[in-house]
Amino acid sequence: MKNFLYIFALISIIQAQPELEIQNKEYMPLHTKLLWGDHGFFRQINFGPKTRKAELKLRVKMLQNHQKLALASLGLLAYQSSLGYQMKEGDYSLRKNHRQFSKIAWGAYMTSASLSYFAPPAQKYEKRVSSIKLHRWLSYVHFAGMMAVPFLGQNIATSDNYDQALALHQNVATITFTSMSLSALLTILPY
Repeated sequence: MKNFLYIFALISIIQAQPELEIQNKEYMPLHTKLLWGDHGFFRQINFGPKTRKAELKLRVKMLQNHQKLALASLGLLAYQSSLGYQMKEGDYSLRKNHRQFSKIAWGAYMTSASLSYFAPPAQKYEKRVSSIKLHRWLSYVHFAGMMAVPFLGQNIATSDNYDQALALHQNVATITFTSMSLSALLTILPY
């Protein structure tokens, strides 16, 4: 009986390992291939967990923290937007708050983005379009916006055309906030 249990346990372990392997690697996002692929950067420098199971646990933790920080960032951006519109209406006493919260929002956003970007690969990738793929595609839009908005905000004070600089800053900020909001909504869809 003892030998039977030992053989059963060994067969279970052998069969469980392929389930942890990455399925459909060819559909893995480019940045994940570059970082975590068979010859990816993290594999080359021997960085990260030693087992695939530990990688998946780390991935879950990183993505859960990504979600929490992303929601906090979204809330900070909403507050920033409110301050910005009040300033546009003439309340420049909020400029210091707008500037301070922009740094906090930007830092939270970039930390959240890093958690997602550097997370180990998933168990399975698919060719079909899914809510998570749309989430990732929208992330390119809001990431570009988050990179541009601080520079566009600084440009308002030095621009020869204040109204045009303000409109550009607001438009990019609105697109950034909208794409981030849609991205957040997509994560709760089952598709």
